Amino acid sequence: MDPSIFPDPDKFEPSWFESQAPPYSFVAFGGEQRLCAGIEFARVETLVTMHHLLRCFRWRLYCEDRDNTFVRDPMPSPLNGLPIELERRDKASVNPSKSTCGL
Repeated sequence: MDPSIFPDPDKFEPSWFESQAPPYSFVAFGGEQRLCAGIEFARVETLVTMHHLLRCFRWRLYCEDRDNTFVRDPMPSPLNGLPIELERRDKASVNPSKSTCGL
């Protein structure tokens, strides 16, 4: 909420994060004693979404050029992100008695 870091701090502007902001100028869920009350809800929501994506879709790495696709910065990381293709699983491959996919 510091106007010297983020002009008009009451308004969210995604372009703020295109450049390097000072360290600790944006802490989404707060810190120490002032933790956001929704941090646990956000964690559970993320886990449920990942469970759904893993159970209901087949994942394939989508890389046309598989050579020289990693850089070290300082850990190995994909040069152009990690593009994937998702394909919805068919009804036969998901156990209907345990399905969470709504198929």
